[in-house]
Amino acid sequence: MVLIVIADSQQLTDPDLWGHIRFGQATLAAGHLINKDTYSYTSFEMPFHNHEWLTELLMGWLYNRFGVVGLKLWKFSCTAATIVLLAGALGETGASASLQMNLLLLTALAITPHMQFRPQLFSFTLMAATIALLARDNYRGRAPLWLMIPIMMLWANFHGGFIMGIAAILIYSGVRGSGDLVLHRRCDRGLRLGLITLASILATLVTPYGIVTWTTVIHAVRNPVTRIAITDWQPMLYALGHQWRLYPPGVAFYVCVIAVVLLFLAGFIVAPTAGDPALVTIALVVSLAAFVAVRNMPLAVIACVVPAAHHLGIASRRRKAKARIQSPTEGAPPTPANQTLGRSPMNQWLLAVGAAVLAIYLGVFSTHIGEDRYYPAGAVAFIRANHLKGNVLCDFGWGEYLIWHLAPQVKVFVDGRYDTVYSYPVINDYIRFIFAEPRGAEVLQRYPHDFVLIRPNATALRLIDHNPQWRLIYSDDGSRLYARSDSLAATAGFLETPASSLTNPRSSRYFPS
Repeated sequence: MVLIVIADSQQLTDPDLWGHIRFGQATLAAGHLINKDTYSYTSFEMPFHNHEWLTELLMGWLYNRFGVVGLKLWKFSCTAATIVLLAGALGETGASASLQMNLLLLTALAITPHMQFRPQLFSFTLMAATIALLARDNYRGRAPLWLMIPIMMLWANFHGGFIMGIAAILIYSGVRGSGDLVLHRRCDRGLRLGLITLASILATLVTPYGIVTWTTVIHAVRNPVTRIAITDWQPMLYALGHQWRLYPPGVAFYVCVIAVVLLFLAGFIVAPTAGDPALVTIALVVSLAAFVAVRNMPLAVIACVVPAAHHLGIASRRRKAKARIQSPTEGAPPTPANQTLGRSPMNQWLLAVGAAVLAIYLGVFSTHIGEDRYYPAGAVAFIRANHLKGNVLCDFGWGEYLIWHLAPQVKVFVDGRYDTVYSYPVINDYIRFIFAEPRGAEVLQRYPHDFVLIRPNATALRLIDHNPQWRLIYSDDGSRLYARSDSLAATAGFLETPASSLTNPRSSRYFPS
């Protein structure tokens, strides 16, 4: 309970939270999936391949029925399931209880910043379920691996991270099957694993989009500009350096991730032959993926912690056995094999109370979600007060915030749906503009923008601040809103509240306002 609360302790928004709920609500209201974009002016009526549709449907329903508390219960449930599944997987390794607990604590700390109100929650939970099943099959010799088929079917509808689950079962089947061939064992197990793997892959096609689900995810992975626009896709070491410059204490979570990977590698080095080459291979592959992209860090921790416990447990037992041989204890009575140490339930009750108090203190079940960053609440209030409508070229991280508050009267240039909706040229043009790259100014001419909403410290400010075709109509500490000079919005006397009279408006700092 304590570790679950720790892992669930981050109760903050994400730039995509507003969009996930709104898209789910729109689907519920329409009674069917909405497969075309209606929120942007750069991709209006273009196909919307939403591989997270089932999660967004759930988020929309929970918010409609239970508000913020419903979202928090969902997040807590996924976090709890992830920790419990990993605890079960660690129990299969034969490691000591103290080693299991320490590794599980490190895991809880490592995944804390990633347990957000996002579809990725299901990827973490289902990856933990996958590792738990594979660990039981590997260490115990038998497990209901057929459960991977419904797991993969659900995963493919919840989140695009299902591709990592497919990689795990493919690696496991390939390594175990090839090992049987090398050792001239019967091929029954390899055949069974192969059939389960094939069925699991086919199960991922049971979505409203079929094979397009795969092409959408592969398209996102291969997008050459993804690492420029989205932090989640940046290499781990690069993101770690950025975190150090932005907020040094946040580096502690990266250290926990790296510590789990290093402990796994250390355990493998000191006890290489432990009978789990398939799980070791999965851990190595997913760890490499984590260094390539930050979004894979929790998956790497989940994949590494089980073989880390197994190998470190073997090394610890060998060391203790060696110490007993070298320094035998004389005169000590033998301990019966079935003797168990007495344990007071009072400590467990104290921990349970501590977990409850910690959950209350951290706001795990409060009725609000704190904002993770600045959002342009003042600019949104200004747009509403003056009944402004039109197309807004805004900061990427504000797109779904504007969709939540201002659609359909306002449409955005780009938002967090990224390449599930927008083409490479649109994404490239956004990057050219926001970073003021060569030809960035052309983006202001090429599209039918009515407004531009950016941060006061944005590099793109140099392209628009002294541009006679645009006029500043609103500004505060965190945002600037420009309108075309020849538009009604820029006409003197039209605006209800002049930009110069608005000083330091602040957001409520909580979702959903």
